[in-house]
Amino acid sequence: IRQLELRDLRLVYAPPRAIGNYGDEIDNFMWPRHTGDFTLLRAYVGKDGKPAAYSPDNVPYQPPSHLQVSHEGPKAGDFAMLAGYPGITYRHRSAAEFAEQVQWTLPARVELFDALIGVIEGAGRDSAQAKTLYASQLQSLKNNRKRAAGELDGLRRSDAAARRAADERGMLAATGGGDRRDIAAMGKVLEQASAVRERELLLNVFGSQTQLLRSALLLERLRVEAAKPDPQRESGYQARDLALIEGTLKQVQRRYDPAVEKALLRELLGRYQRLPDAQRLAEFDAAFGRTPAELAGALDALYAGTTLGTESARLAAFAAAREGTPLPADPLLALAARLVPAQLHLEEERKARDGELLRLRPAYMHALIDWRGKQGGAVYPDANGTLRVSYGRLEALAPRDAVAFAPVTTVAGIVEKNTGEVPFDAPPPLLAAIAKGDFGTTADPALGTQTVNFLTNLDTTGGNSGSPVLNARGELIGLNFDSNWEAVSASWWFDPRYKRAVHVDMRYMRWLMEKVYPAPHVLREMGL
Repeated sequence: IRQLELRDLRLVYAPPRAIGNYGDEIDNFMWPRHTGDFTLLRAYVGKDGKPAAYSPDNVPYQPPSHLQVSHEGPKAGDFAMLAGYPGITYRHRSAAEFAEQVQWTLPARVELFDALIGVIEGAGRDSAQAKTLYASQLQSLKNNRKRAAGELDGLRRSDAAARRAADERGMLAATGGGDRRDIAAMGKVLEQASAVRERELLLNVFGSQTQLLRSALLLERLRVEAAKPDPQRESGYQARDLALIEGTLKQVQRRYDPAVEKALLRELLGRYQRLPDAQRLAEFDAAFGRTPAELAGALDALYAGTTLGTESARLAAFAAAREGTPLPADPLLALAARLVPAQLHLEEERKARDGELLRLRPAYMHALIDWRGKQGGAVYPDANGTLRVSYGRLEALAPRDAVAFAPVTTVAGIVEKNTGEVPFDAPPPLLAAIAKGDFGTTADPALGTQTVNFLTNLDTTGGNSGSPVLNARGELIGLNFDSNWEAVSASWWFDPRYKRAVHVDMRYMRWLMEKVYPAPHVLREMGL
């Protein structure tokens, strides 16, 4: 694989928010969909044609080849292919892992996200400023909550845990020797992880849902890692990561309110205080106490005394941390100095378990591949961030009894959904163009109107957003951006009855650029 990194990218064209995010969280993971989720960028290089940092003297990059945008659109049953870099799927996990996902992990995530959403929404009702500062975090929580709920719903609908358990029983009955011993050992390691699952969930969220406390922990961890040679530092704290860390610290002001942060911590750490003693950490108990009253007092003292709420204080601490020198005196930084060793200890425990699983899981996979082979089947690899190609066709969806969806939506649905209020506030130029009915060459000949989105049965997962969708001639017909609600669980269980991918039709992009928000010079450059 050869890779070329282009460092000067510039925004050329993007539709208004009310087109690019039409329906927002209400329509997320839903079909029918009417979202124009696309953006055009232009890459620039130096005058010698080689990658270069931004300069006014740079020139547009001329690739040796590129995808051609199709002038024709797809119809039901047509071949479609997608190429991209999806994240991770878990379809070959053990029956115990499937059962835990359905019986505990997903329900626990939904319940915890609901609680955090409630905290932020409550703060937003009392403070317009807090509502604005936490809008992005709230949307992220709602998206994660919806995804977890959809995954749970899908796994239950497919009866995935029971089917995986039955398959595993047959596999184990046909497996012996060293593989069987390693599989049993793998089960023991998974039991160790399950014994601390409540604490792991809380502490993972604890580190991601705050701004000042997260900054303090980030700075202390950077100080610890800076004492090591750069190649030996943990990923995320190496010299190449310093610009990203600095940017994170500078962003704090845009999404931080002390009252909201303390409320989030009271929710999270209050849950931690209710954990059984076996899952508790002495460092956290000493810092936050064992009762809600002690916790509230500790948080009030910490946030009353810290200076990390100012960018200059954070950047001063960053300057010290990157050199591995002592950090400035500050209550939150002092707290981080006590908590980071505990986090490092837990991290080492996780690494030890993960290392054992890396050693033992191949035996499980060997047994599974052998078992499926005896049944005349095959096992294809889980997604792992590398290039993955999926092929299939445009296909309708029948998710429930007496419910059937066509595989293509049109601009008529935009008008039907339009309320004039966010997130269904279609822009007046778009509504006027739809009413005029001037669709030209981008209209679907069979439907006689302008298409918006379409469905395929392609195998996609998280990380596939933006992946190109091609027709049988290798021409670009769409951009992948979502899955349907019934298919959110596909990262664990692929059910061909329900799995669909949602794409922006390139004809909709062309029509917007030609008739609604015209950009004829860009269309000419693209050969359209």
